[in-house]
Amino acid sequence: MILKKIKQKTESDSSFPWILLQKWEHILFLHYPISPETIKTYLPREVELDTYNEQAWISIVSFTVSRNQFRFFPRVPYTYPMQQINVRTYIKRKGEIGVYFFTMDTNKLSAALGGRIVNAPFLHADMVMRKFANTYHIYSARKGELSAEFEARYFPAGAVFYPEKQSLDYWLLERYIFWSYKKGRLYRGDIKHDRWEIRNAEVNIEKQSLFLPENAIGEPQLVHYASSKVALNGVIKKVK
Repeated sequence: MILKKIKQKTESDSSFPWILLQKWEHILFLHYPISPETIKTYLPREVELDTYNEQAWISIVSFTVSRNQFRFFPRVPYTYPMQQINVRTYIKRKGEIGVYFFTMDTNKLSAALGGRIVNAPFLHADMVMRKFANTYHIYSARKGELSAEFEARYFPAGAVFYPEKQSLDYWLLERYIFWSYKKGRLYRGDIKHDRWEIRNAEVNIEKQSLFLPENAIGEPQLVHYASSKVALNGVIKKVK
């Protein structure tokens, strides 16, 4: 019913021509403060680093994609869920705020290949997600030359809440534009979904060798969890 309502609402909004509906589940956000001077060197000149109280942040976001459906096409059943781990930072361009993706790991080879075609920084990895009681265990081993591992156990803690405007939680989560960079070109994608409804979370990180500049990251200072989110994705376009 929720999916149907979102589709009906958005289809009447011609200003957002979405092409892909996804449902995300068991979403883990690991937020790390980082020196603005360090992270700036990894960004293309076409964008500007965004900071909160002069502090830059980088985040690892892990989740399960339990549904993928292209607009105007019937739903294709999954034989197994798609896992994804994104590494991102926070930027702005011409007054618009969003996120910048460094890497997007997935266990679906078809998604990794398709993502590269549309100029998203997808990489293929072996991934496993398991649940024991109220604890989730995610393990990822990236393939290829840019090999990396990530393994963590996490569980939600505390009451559900909506981040308050002007808060750091809101600043980190409520962003609906993303950018990536490939072969000297900047690309932009737009996304639409309801406000984040989150909980704080406890996490034990056992392995972590994803992209984190110059090993400048310690332990995450903020950890968020969301049980699920339905999102509508627009076309990724080259920025002129």
